[in-house]
Amino acid sequence: MEINKAIKENRMTKKLTQKELGELLSVSDKTISSWETGRTYPDISMTIKLAEIFDLSLDTFLKGDDEMVKKIDKDLRFKNIYKYLLIMSGLSVVGLFILFSVYQNKNQMIDRINPLMETQIGYATLPREITYNNGKTYEENSEKPQYPDPYKDIIVLDTPFGDTTTLTFYGGKAPEGRNYAIVKHKGQYVEKIAFIKKETIPEIYQQFMVSKDFVGTPY
Repeated sequence: MEINKAIKENRMTKKLTQKELGELLSVSDKTISSWETGRTYPDISMTIKLAEIFDLSLDTFLKGDDEMVKKIDKDLRFKNIYKYLLIMSGLSVVGLFILFSVYQNKNQMIDRINPLMETQIGYATLPREITYNNGKTYEENSEKPQYPDPYKDIIVLDTPFGDTTTLTFYGGKAPEGRNYAIVKHKGQYVEKIAFIKKETIPEIYQQFMVSKDFVGTPY
């Protein structure tokens, strides 16, 4: 028997009106009417509740309605897949939270995408001399390309209260008279730097930079 006919027959056997059955299921009588005429069908949860109200097993209630059985089987498989995906998504979120919490200030790539970290602006004293091509000095007449090595282990003053971060970043040789840098970074990831004069650094930072063991001798 098709489920729409089964709903109607069992409702009448139980001497329930469409409105009364709807109240038991927390749906309107129009919904019950739509089920009984075959315009729409109850979902799996409603089908189970209908079987309980009619004091029937689900197999008995759906006996003969192969299409509804297939629909319920499909819904169950979909819900199991959805449940599995939901669990996996939750585990992934927890895993990422742990990763971002544990690896702060340890890896440039992770810091770059870490939503738990804030972008900071700091000031740094740059070394007087830099090397090229992995530790070599600059050769004026060299025919080979000479690429500046990164500034290594540069102390960046992030706040006027002495909070610092030690960073490694590229910048090349500083222009004459601009031997300091303003550094925009997120943990170990340096987004950009700009060469600046000492006079452009806020005085409260300057005083602290002189008193700290920054790279090189303050200019």
